[in-house]
Amino acid sequence: MKFLAVVLTIIFTVARIMNLITWSWWLVLSPALIYFGAIVLFFVVMGIVCLIYTLIDKIRELKWK
Repeated sequence: MKFLAVVLTIIFTVARIMNLITWSWWLVLSPALIYFGAIVLFFVVMGIVCLIYTLIDKIRELKWK
């Protein structure tokens, strides 16, 4: 997946610089942005899951005391 994002970003960037396409830079860099956004989203979701797990564990610990 990373390879595809890098290759597409390079192809789109070269095409934009050579004026073969007239896309905005947001569209040209979108494969890389989507890839890194997916990584960030993964870590955010894992952080939320860990936080919920910790809270549930603390609630169970308080319940048994």
